[in-house]
Amino acid sequence: MPTLAFLIDSPLMSWGASSRFNHRETEAFPTKSALIGVIAAAMGIDKHAPEEAALLAPLTALQLSVLRLDRHPGRIPIRLSDFHTVGGGYDAKESSFSRMSIPRKASGGPSANAVITHRSYLTEACFIALWEGSEETLEAIAAALLDPKWGVWFGRKNCIPASPLTPIIAASRRQALATLLQILGRDTAIIDFLPGLTEATGPGEFYPMDQPISFGSHHAPVPQPYLTRPVRRITPLDFE
Repeated sequence: MPTLAFLIDSPLMSWGASSRFNHRETEAFPTKSALIGVIAAAMGIDKHAPEEAALLAPLTALQLSVLRLDRHPGRIPIRLSDFHTVGGGYDAKESSFSRMSIPRKASGGPSANAVITHRSYLTEACFIALWEGSEETLEAIAAALLDPKWGVWFGRKNCIPASPLTPIIAASRRQALATLLQILGRDTAIIDFLPGLTEATGPGEFYPMDQPISFGSHHAPVPQPYLTRPVRRITPLDFE
């Protein structure tokens, strides 16, 4: 099946799937919702547009596999925990933007202090995303990644790509992966040893809620803007 491969490389990246409130964790692998967000931003899909869900549908229909490409053999990505402040120092009398930026108490009233949030990142991480499906959709994605309409980042706005995404389309997952590794100057002999996740049922499957229907949830055709999908661990040895 036609496959698009692209590189995910950044000093910091964060892939939240179940984080809430002041503690924002990261998954060990990129989530489908985050990567579709990357593609949607590159394609200029406005999450506030009434047709957003329809524009996302061809992207969510693609099957995703993600492989971890270690920067240094034997050194796996590590987690960094940092804290951020939200709000603080804003004057509600200055502008509507200032009023919007003031954090709220549980009672709904404005808070006089900044809120501290703890956020986790992956460091020393590098991945390859493999998308299977409609060749027309893959070609549109590749063109957008080469000339994105809006900014591209990996999970948060401070997670800027360190390398070009280098989108490659080939006839199969193995061919797309091998071609991308050759362009990156990596030994293709490592292909069968890259750990990863694929969107499929099978032994050890689990169901993350990272299948987006709409990022602008008020336009979602269902009450829940994210659905679950089957995922299991693989290496490229499992590729047909």
